[in-house]
Amino acid sequence: MRKSFALIISLLFLVSVFGIISTMAFLIEYKVTATPDKVKVGELITVTTNFYTINDPVIIADGNIPKGDAILVSRPTLLGAESPNETYTWIYRATQAGTIKFDFTGEELGAIEGSRISNPVTITKASYPMNKFMNILGFGTEGA
Repeated sequence: MRKSFALIISLLFLVSVFGIISTMAFLIEYKVTATPDKVKVGELITVTTNFYTINDPVIIADGNIPKGDAILVSRPTLLGAESPNETYTWIYRATQAGTIKFDFTGEELGAIEGSRISNPVTITKASYPMNKFMNILGFGTEGA
């Protein structure tokens, strides 16, 4: 009788410990957003997250669509303790036409809920007024 009573008590203790741990687990829903969705070469792209990371995101291609490129202009600085409701911002300048996404999955940040890859950003070539004028005059073509 005592053994069965001790076994029941120990099982209840074990189950309650796992129950408390599962309710107290640290779970963040990660959000990564890149705006605007369409930019021209030379324009700025703003990448915002609700989590802080020391490493900058990796620029990846969007499937089979040609990959563009961007350079980092500024990154967030961590001034104090990280707040769960805080937004962190990276700013990039588009440098090459194509479509890109910003990928934060290279980091191990604990339990994952949501995606750590941004929405796609389409980068188009910038049109320069001088190019149109040069084409009218016949400059810049292979025959000239």
